[in-house]
Amino acid sequence: MRSVVFTLFLSLLAFVSVGLAAIRMADGSLARVFGAPATKIGDELYDFDSSEVNDIALRGNGVSAYCKRSGEGWMVVSPWEDRMDPRIAQKLVTFTLASRVEGALPIEKVESNTLSLDDGWIGVRISDKDDEPLSKYVLGRRTAWLGTDAETGETIPTIFVQPRDKNRKDYIYACTDPDDIHSLLTDGFKRLRDHHPFLFHPTIVQSLRIKNRNGELLLSRNQPKEMWKIVKPLELKSDRDSLVRLLQGLYDLEAIKVMSRSEVTLPTDDPAAVDQIALRFFGRTEEIVLEIYPPETPDSPTVLARVSDRPNAVFELLRNSTPATENQPTPIALADLPLSVNDLRDPTLTSINPAQIQGILIASANSENIFLKRDHPKARFEVMLGGEMREPNETALFSLLKTITEGKVAGFVSDTATDLEPYGLDKPFLSLRFLGFDDSVIQLDFSQNKEGEILAIRGGTTTVFRIDPAMIGLIPLRSWEWRDTQLWGISEYDVQGIVRKLRDQAQLTLTYKAQIQDWRATEGSEDRTPELAKDRANRFLKHLTGLNVRAWLRPDHEAAHKALANPDMEISIQATEIDKDGNDAGFGWKHLTIGSVPVGKSRIYYGSVKGESNPFTITEESFELLSVDLFSFD
Repeated sequence: MRSVVFTLFLSLLAFVSVGLAAIRMADGSLARVFGAPATKIGDELYDFDSSEVNDIALRGNGVSAYCKRSGEGWMVVSPWEDRMDPRIAQKLVTFTLASRVEGALPIEKVESNTLSLDDGWIGVRISDKDDEPLSKYVLGRRTAWLGTDAETGETIPTIFVQPRDKNRKDYIYACTDPDDIHSLLTDGFKRLRDHHPFLFHPTIVQSLRIKNRNGELLLSRNQPKEMWKIVKPLELKSDRDSLVRLLQGLYDLEAIKVMSRSEVTLPTDDPAAVDQIALRFFGRTEEIVLEIYPPETPDSPTVLARVSDRPNAVFELLRNSTPATENQPTPIALADLPLSVNDLRDPTLTSINPAQIQGILIASANSENIFLKRDHPKARFEVMLGGEMREPNETALFSLLKTITEGKVAGFVSDTATDLEPYGLDKPFLSLRFLGFDDSVIQLDFSQNKEGEILAIRGGTTTVFRIDPAMIGLIPLRSWEWRDTQLWGISEYDVQGIVRKLRDQAQLTLTYKAQIQDWRATEGSEDRTPELAKDRANRFLKHLTGLNVRAWLRPDHEAAHKALANPDMEISIQATEIDKDGNDAGFGWKHLTIGSVPVGKSRIYYGSVKGESNPFTITEESFELLSVDLFSFD
């Protein structure tokens, strides 16, 4: 018959099982009840150098596993001969060294099945290269006790651990277990087998070969820091982002199941039906080849695969991605990997270095040619407009260079196009030619095929690619798009007079003598010079002479002409004119008209200069500065 004391202890233990934290003593341990344990509360169970770990032995549920570290990394020796997942080895060693004691119970007071897992206990033995044990313990189930992180204050789950060292067999400890070590050691230790077909560091990969129903693709490089090139089927520049995505995907590729070769019947013996992904590392002659077998049915969610350096393993890989869950991220599937030539080739329109461009020719079938040039790499470009070289529109130049150097092709149509007529490229509607300071010439021709697609080809090549039609809209093709945004080159010191007429207001006439900054103002027939706010007049003059257009428009812009027919403002400027030789050519007048149309709660302001064929737009802020009241308030 059990004693009263023992009965009370069992009651206490049952209470601990469902809520150890509730009976935690003021000093944070059970020492007052059961006496001090061999390992103090707050200490780690084990302390050894992780670099000395050479063997890991596990036993539980009738299964024993033995793992050994070699020059090639961790290997499972039994019950299979296969590569061990190095992350599990690291987590097991880290748990052993970092797990901290949060509570302790004397072993003679505990029934063993009370602390075991539902499917049994797990014994762990970690030893060095001489087979001397560094740690020996038994893992039980998770406890109800929560530890506390000393730095963050966050709670940490705990697990029952019974050391099997000679001097510590008398206690069972509740130890911190933030990563749920049991999840890695269940199901007969099957997670010990590395579920990743490939184990490599991206910097050591020298070549990557892909064989599938579309043919064979080979990428390679000569040095670790060198850019990858597509070598086969054509010599092409690779896309760095896609290649990084592929290498990362192969590194992360994880089987949902790993089986022994003796357990599996592979679906085919036909090498032609088996896809391959092969890696070769620097300093190695042989490849590591992943063979991917055809699916059992067209709708099969998984396929079987083997890798050449693990002959005893068969992997079950996902074909297509599955939705992520709260606790499980989306696993990598084969369909997520960029495995075709077009996936991995550089999709950039050109590899032109803007700093090396000396000249640009834009030849459009529907407008006059546009030519830009500069004399040296640090000089500014000039554009030929109206028979003379002028400052170009910086926005237009930026848009052209950004589109050509950063724009991506939408798809590749052919790499063997020797006859350009089927693509319409024998008669392109647009040609862009770039002359380098090294006398190199790069030409891009654009056409539209019968299906309405925009196609392009680089001169001297046979690769036709498709581009997004919106890209053409980013290339300034009309001469007026290249005009400088400065409306006119008038200096405020050359201005003699200004006439401004605002809608529903009397005409305002200003005269100005720049040398003495003297203003005279007449509104209608009334002299209003005494009321003129000269500081406002000076700011008005500065903005008027330095006025910038927002965008130049085509000559027949319907909305602009409609707005200008009923103007909001008309301004005439009398200023000194300078001839082509820089000499004084007397006085002349320039006339500016501005009209607007409502758009929602704002307005679009259109402008035109007498004698100019192209209207333009200005900002609402510019209109307000030009229409400002120039007279002081009483």
